Amino acid sequence: MLKHFCLSLKKAACYKVAFFVACLFFISACQQNQGQDQKQPHYAFITNQLSDTLSIIDTKTQQVIKTIDIGHRPAGIAVSPQSHQAFISNPEGKDITILDTKSLTVTAHIPVGDGPVGIATNNDGSLIYVADWYQHKISVINSQTHKIIATIDVGNSPAGMIVHEQQLFVANRDDNTVMIIDTHNYQIRHTIKVGTAPFGLALSPDGTTLYSVNVRSSDVSVIDTQSATVTNTINVGSWPYCATVSPNGQHLFVTNQDDSTISVVDTVNPSIISTIDVGDSPEGIDITANGQFVYVSNWGDGSISIINTDNYQVEKTLETGKGSRAFGLFIN
Repeated sequence: MLKHFCLSLKKAACYKVAFFVACLFFISACQQNQGQDQKQPHYAFITNQLSDTLSIIDTKTQQVIKTIDIGHRPAGIAVSPQSHQAFISNPEGKDITILDTKSLTVTAHIPVGDGPVGIATNNDGSLIYVADWYQHKISVINSQTHKIIATIDVGNSPAGMIVHEQQLFVANRDDNTVMIIDTHNYQIRHTIKVGTAPFGLALSPDGTTLYSVNVRSSDVSVIDTQSATVTNTINVGSWPYCATVSPNGQHLFVTNQDDSTISVVDTVNPSIISTIDVGDSPEGIDITANGQFVYVSNWGDGSISIINTDNYQVEKTLETGKGSRAFGLFIN
């Protein structure tokens, strides 16, 4: 049963409870890469939920260079290139892990809530935002003091998150809404109705367009962040989960779990221009800073598919760990 609640979720029958019971959680936010520090190696950090490990891939050599114990059922991840840290949510451990991305060692475990799943960070890595699936709130943590400095009540079952400038975007899966929150005062500025069961989020490089990946309606809601309105809906594959945007903002890549495919969407003239077969039950997805390669975590077969964006072909497949999830920003 653990093999994938995410694939079928027993569809509607297990919809409310399976998230934690079956594979214990999808992860947070499907954000796009914020740039790379040229002085440090370029890594992709892959949470392996059923192995309790983190696989580290050198994106230059496209090889797994290290796998480390990281926490109990690691799910979400957010990388901060500026602070040289990665933050990992451990839903069954009820904590988050901080990883030093230079030494590749764990520096802290911070208890937080009953069900930490989605996780995101601001640009300099000073603040960590953790979505609690059970308590329907966001905890804001100071990454230096390891203290919770604020909590924000949000909708039911918050999942994906993205931080951009002074805004926090949150997908509330069981409310079918996306919220825009002011990170200065932690006030909810807008609540936007989207498709059914929004989970992953992706943001255009200029911050003007937000994409909500809606699992049960198998589509993506296109949101104008200035007007806080849905401007378009794009049908994709079956049971989509996460997405990432190319650095030039012209393409959106969406994981379709039931189809084991990636939908490539032209964002200028919204339409699917390619469908790519990947591993079993793809979930997390991110793109390298130069836009050359898309990394996809495949929950069902514990692998990573590396797609070359020149030809939309899978260039390489790497074995990682059981239940590879990598939900969030995972490439530095």
